Amino acid sequence: MSIQSSGEYQDRGLELLLADDAEEALSVFEEGIRKFPGDAELNLGRALALNRLGEYVRASEILEALRVTSNQIEDVMTGLVEAYLGRGMVLQAKTVAKDLADGPAKRDAETLCRLGRLFYMKKRYRDALPYYERGAELSPKWGEAWFGLGACQWALSHPAGAEAALRRAVELEPEDWQARQFLGCVLHDLGRKKDAREMLEAVPLDVSWQRPALERMVAMAWWPQDAEKRKQMESLWKSVMGGAPGRGAMDVLEEVSRKMEFKP
Repeated sequence: MSIQSSGEYQDRGLELLLADDAEEALSVFEEGIRKFPGDAELNLGRALALNRLGEYVRASEILEALRVTSNQIEDVMTGLVEAYLGRGMVLQAKTVAKDLADGPAKRDAETLCRLGRLFYMKKRYRDALPYYERGAELSPKWGEAWFGLGACQWALSHPAGAEAALRRAVELEPEDWQARQFLGCVLHDLGRKKDAREMLEAVPLDVSWQRPALERMVAMAWWPQDAEKRKQMESLWKSVMGGAPGRGAMDVLEEVSRKMEFKP
């Protein structure tokens, strides 16, 4: 079915972006712009797709113009922060983020956490922290804000604050498996192996695992004895670590345990 309206182009482009197909999304947005020149929402979509593709200069040029005219100012400004960070323009990114946080997003926990995530992903943890703090303050029952806050606290070597925030995230969203894995890693690295193992054992083997969590789980001498779970674990190991155990599960267990034990 052919696309007829600008709204249909926008919906299709956003659907592709959510599916991590930024190249096809960009193609859809640009086709829409050729049919509907000057459409602000299609231009915003094009800029977001360009950000995803790492074309930050083109994205920032579009977003700078939209900042003056668009009514989707939160999306425009968060996109501009991402583009500036991608270009290494940290001061400009911080300025736009502050303008957004002090203005249109002052009471918007979701947008504040999006800003926090942008700085966190660039390893600018001190810049990310206040946005997560404000997000958690505005939405104290939203686990994602606490998760981000805990991750920042851990990156900044504040273990007590990290553990408290991550525990709050898990308490609010018990099936947030990423938060559980992060907390399990924190507990492991703090030497609380029993608590760490209990936290990580609660994560199902058929969900997405992060490599650090899986390494720590195996390093604590844990490998399923049940045949079905053992098969799941070997499949998970292959998926996460990039290859099947070459000499059997116990050999891999011992190898990873040694690496973890002597890891500086």
